[in-house]
Amino acid sequence: MASLQWLLQLSSSPFLLFASTLLLLKLLFNQNSTKTKPNLPPCPPKLPIIGNLHQLGTMPHLSLRRLSNKFGPVIYLQLGQIPTVVVSSAKLAKQVMKTHDLALSNRPPIFSAKLLFYDCTDIAFAPYGAYWRHVRKLCILELLSAKRVQSFSFVREEEVARLVRRVSESSYPATVNLSKLLGFYANDNLCRVALGRGFSHGRDYDRHGFQKMLEEYQELLGGFSIGDFFPSMEFIHCLTGLKSKLQSTFQRFDRFFDEVIAEHLDPDRHKEEHSKDLLDVLLDIQKSESNEINLTMDNVKAIMLDMFAAGTDTTFITLDWAMTELIMNPKVLEKAQAEIRKVVGDRRVVLETDLPHHESCHQRDLAITSSGTGLTP
Repeated sequence: MASLQWLLQLSSSPFLLFASTLLLLKLLFNQNSTKTKPNLPPCPPKLPIIGNLHQLGTMPHLSLRRLSNKFGPVIYLQLGQIPTVVVSSAKLAKQVMKTHDLALSNRPPIFSAKLLFYDCTDIAFAPYGAYWRHVRKLCILELLSAKRVQSFSFVREEEVARLVRRVSESSYPATVNLSKLLGFYANDNLCRVALGRGFSHGRDYDRHGFQKMLEEYQELLGGFSIGDFFPSMEFIHCLTGLKSKLQSTFQRFDRFFDEVIAEHLDPDRHKEEHSKDLLDVLLDIQKSESNEINLTMDNVKAIMLDMFAAGTDTTFITLDWAMTELIMNPKVLEKAQAEIRKVVGDRRVVLETDLPHHESCHQRDLAITSSGTGLTP
């Protein structure tokens, strides 16, 4: 009876009815929030809309290091609309990259990759599944096997000799821009291995302006894209001009690959006597009917583009830092020079197998200064 009287009083007072409704909704919301709230790692204070984007700064790897020192080895960041977990411990990174790799194997399809890599049908950005497993197996067994890498040793030897000549020709009287020459070496080496020809500036097949095209492609791939952090605002790239730049670069690369593929399919084409290049290998696989998944020409182009994304800057940066570390550590430089003189003697040609200390220098370089500032699963 008392409950009925309370309900009648409540219904006769609009203010009490409104306040009771708000209280009931708040209780229901808190109850649902308690049930569904995920158990997230520690998160630094964030701002509305942009979340933690402002805390990355111009040197994200250093900013993430400072945040991990304060909040722990695993932190949660809200990068715009994208929830992100950052792992800054080697032990936990092993859990992410190796122990639980299947659960974390997919990469988000970033805006530039969708346009440049034929809708993410390459190796780096393809979603985990039958196609990705197939092209990864092809890459390990056919493109990057020890036998295949060894078959291109003559290319590395010739390009190193070309690099030495360039340094010698540039050394007097002007200062040598070694970083630029190392970049030419990395690109020439990769172009000959992947496509069978040298395409860098000044070579006989540079009518496409390949060097400039590659620089634009790398800049676009590594640049900031607001749609990667705010997917609902991806349309803004049509206004900023980013989409048209990506489409223009993609079309130039597509025409370039069409021409190179047509040249490789020409039965009268002169092949180097040493070995097939990587495009030859992929085209043989593409024509084979025994594959579990048939590759299209777009798939072949996407995989070849991956080779340039992964094989140019990484090689150049590693070599650049190796030279820097040797200059900054004179004793290590003297040891490397002494071994070269001891092993080579009167010979003018240095073989890769001649220099065990060179390998230790390379490992030291990778330990101190890696070619990338972070890893993505």
